[in-house]
Amino acid sequence: MRFMTWFVRIAGVYNAAAIVVFLTPGVPEAVGLRMPEAEFWVWLPALVGLFAGIVLVLSSVDLRRFGAFPYWNGIIRLVFVLAVFTLDLSEEAGPFVVVLALGDVPLALATIFGLPHVLRCGHGELLRNRLHLVGSVA
Repeated sequence: MRFMTWFVRIAGVYNAAAIVVFLTPGVPEAVGLRMPEAEFWVWLPALVGLFAGIVLVLSSVDLRRFGAFPYWNGIIRLVFVLAVFTLDLSEEAGPFVVVLALGDVPLALATIFGLPHVLRCGHGELLRNRLHLVGSVA
């Protein structure tokens, strides 16, 4: 459990690091990102990523209660990875998106397969947020 707690926390910090790269002037271009013309499309994904990072860090405090959040985040990361490679998003956004997607692969797989093992529950329970807390009445 302790390993997974730290793993989820690190996944949240990973989000924050990507956001720093994304929002620091000049850095996106330096790492090969092609930035959109409208500022809205810069800030919207950054704020969504920030929200996900905050939720991961807060969830890591009590995975038995909040494990569904990092589990769903793992699924979203996996969808992002699939989108990057099947839709060739690196052509649109630049090669750094591939680096982000490759970084998301272990984070996604570890949460999707590690959380059910650590929490001793099924995938369906995490998908539906039906985790039974120790000592609670179901």
